[in-house]
Amino acid sequence: MSWKKTDMLMDTIRHYANFPATGVSLRQMVQFGERPSTGTLFRASQFLSEELPIRLAHRVQELGDLPDGLNEMPSIKKVQEWYAQSFEEITTLPRPQLSKDVRDRLMKPAKQSGRSSKILAEATKNPSVAEGQYTSSPWQQNGNGNGNGNGNGNHDSKKGSSARRYFATVEDTGDWPPELHDYNQRFAQTLNHIKRRHDSVVTTVAQGILEYKRKRQRMQIDNNIQAFLDRFYMSRIGIRMLIGQHIALTDQSHHKDPTYVGIICTKTNVRDLAQEAIENARFVCEDHYGLFDAPKVQLVCPPNLNFMYVPGHLSHMLFETLKNSLRAVVETHGQDKEDFPVTKVVVAEGKEDITIKISDEGGGIPRSAIPLVWTYMYTTVDTTPSLDPDFDKSDFKAPMAGFGYGLPISRLYARYFGGDLKLISMEGYGTDVYLHLNRLSSSSEPLQ
Repeated sequence: MSWKKTDMLMDTIRHYANFPATGVSLRQMVQFGERPSTGTLFRASQFLSEELPIRLAHRVQELGDLPDGLNEMPSIKKVQEWYAQSFEEITTLPRPQLSKDVRDRLMKPAKQSGRSSKILAEATKNPSVAEGQYTSSPWQQNGNGNGNGNGNGNHDSKKGSSARRYFATVEDTGDWPPELHDYNQRFAQTLNHIKRRHDSVVTTVAQGILEYKRKRQRMQIDNNIQAFLDRFYMSRIGIRMLIGQHIALTDQSHHKDPTYVGIICTKTNVRDLAQEAIENARFVCEDHYGLFDAPKVQLVCPPNLNFMYVPGHLSHMLFETLKNSLRAVVETHGQDKEDFPVTKVVVAEGKEDITIKISDEGGGIPRSAIPLVWTYMYTTVDTTPSLDPDFDKSDFKAPMAGFGYGLPISRLYARYFGGDLKLISMEGYGTDVYLHLNRLSSSSEPLQ
């Protein structure tokens, strides 16, 4: 039976979309998740059962309000329905009936070694993101920032004591009633189901943009749509981060690696991840061009450089940027060249940032084309096979070949935890990509 959205559901979604999202920092997630008890996990699921619907509601609303008929495209409508359905699943999940005694215990902060633990470190402003850059809707940016845009400020009074707190660990003495454990499991299963439903959101939205371009006979998308995609994908990273983290904490039985807290690794080894990304990118390059030996990559990195990060995010960014570099090198020098110039990856460690520079001799990009690198228009045909291959031929001339969604999305991943991604090119020679990773891990998600 196919799912249908009701008017009542859409009313509820509109109500939720009036509330602001609450950003969480990497450090808060780690401090919170170090020894999650049933009680602590329950508190986290309480936070998420309020926070995720707010974030999902913002997206449903924004997808519905897209300008110029973009909201009418079949693929966009499909994605909007996924978000609405996920919203409904979280908000209708039955909660356990708890005795007053258990409720009181849940509200009591944990004592650590005899003294009350303080609420976790506050998140600091994300240094890579301008105020309001990724707020859910463009008209909120000059309001009071509380997300409902009408400036009545009534949520701000709660800000100090913050009604929604992800990061409060719970006193962990004695046993918790079994229904708490059961609810935690059910909640995690619901999240898992939602995460899988949304796996193909990026390509489906890309498909929607193509449908729109065909219908409007346009080659370019305007800045409003570009800004929408930035906000939309940034928000998706945040939702998936919270969901992935919660699923991993609930399922901690399998993960006995002491350096991991959920999907965050407190000792992410940059050299190992870079080495792996290099091998993967070279393999994909050999495969794509039928090469016996892809261009070589030289890695310069301190062997035991560790910091707190999500390894999955870092792998993704490194793989995408390396793939672009190798592709540029092969396309510039020709597939039958005996030995390609070497691409260099240099990792430097500062007090604030770990910076990774990827330097290729792939011919560079003309300065006028640099802004295009950050647009979501250059989807390569082979990444989204369902796209009509003839349609975006004309979009897609060298030197832009290979800049699909990789770079703009990688930049969002970097900014999500307070880093950034920058590109400097020498036309006629090559390109340097700088990936800055903030190692202080205290900057808040860019969602306010």
